Amino acid sequence: MADEGSAAAPEVPLRRRRRRRRSWVRRSLLLAGVAMIAGGIYLITVPLIGVWQRGRADQSALTQWNSGGSATLVGPAVGPAADAADRPRTCAAGSGASDLYALVSFPSLPQYGYRGVAGDGTWDMLLHRSMVHYHGTAAPGQKGNDVIAFHREPHFEHIDQLKAGDEVDIQDRSCVVYRYRITGRWVLPPNKVTQLNPTGGYDLTLVTCTPWFRDYDRIVWRASLLG
Repeated sequence: MADEGSAAAPEVPLRRRRRRRRSWVRRSLLLAGVAMIAGGIYLITVPLIGVWQRGRADQSALTQWNSGGSATLVGPAVGPAADAADRPRTCAAGSGASDLYALVSFPSLPQYGYRGVAGDGTWDMLLHRSMVHYHGTAAPGQKGNDVIAFHREPHFEHIDQLKAGDEVDIQDRSCVVYRYRITGRWVLPPNKVTQLNPTGGYDLTLVTCTPWFRDYDRIVWRASLLG
């Protein structure tokens, strides 16, 4: 009996080691699962927070733009009964604000009511605003290539429906509206977008990402000034 007991004794620590190993594997898998879930939440949450922040900044810019117009008429009236519409005015409060450059709207898509205020800057502006007029390109209504890029999130989900023949309105800070008609539309990889170069006409180039909420490709529209 003693010999049998002494022969079986080494099995006890071996079983303990196996149990410890299994327990360690379970804990490791659990920790790995928690880490993967946390990482997934982070990857989803951070972009959503960015979209939410851009949406707030965009709404603030639109509110500031709308608070201009007739509410901020400048210059003297001509005669005691001068019509306010004949006086110079500005369509954005704070005439020196580079983040209030032009109001872009899409009359050919009235069902969505899409409107956005573009700032004037580089692509870096798209980190905190949804729309930017690329600094140094043509001004609205002027000769050359007026380049405006924008995010589809959170405001322009169905902008991919904009097509050749549709119209785009650009209102500058003097409240003058320039209407452009779409003449071309392309879906291209980011490294194939060549429509941003200067042109000799009175052109507008719009750029956004596609599909919605992703940035695999770019939709590019080229439009020409009417009238």
